[in-house]
Amino acid sequence: MLSSSKGFSFCYIEKLHSSADFNKVLKNGKRLKTVFVSICVLKRKDNNEIRRLGLITSKKVGSAVCRNRAKRRLREIFRTNKHKLTPGLDIIFILKPQITSIGYSKLKTAVLDCLKSAGFYSNI
Repeated sequence: MLSSSKGFSFCYIEKLHSSADFNKVLKNGKRLKTVFVSICVLKRKDNNEIRRLGLITSKKVGSAVCRNRAKRRLREIFRTNKHKLTPGLDIIFILKPQITSIGYSKLKTAVLDCLKSAGFYSNI
């Protein structure tokens, strides 16, 4: 378990790295959709409780500045809410071009409501 001072960090082991992991989540995961982002979620079968995040974006989203800002916002949403997610999840956010026209608070609400409606997020 992470110590209390590291509870809200976003460390290396919480990121999806290999293409095999990405492909497994994309092929077998549950797909959730919002106007701004598509979400693929897979509950791993191992006993590891770490929740992992992956991000996918394309040049259709906008310039590098826009893409990086959107990715930072999604990482921050994950980082501050990961303790409320079901343990052992792999999550991939696939950014849509509409993400550049929304503020952080609306994006956070949309993502968390989508995860909550699918049963992967509890507000406890």
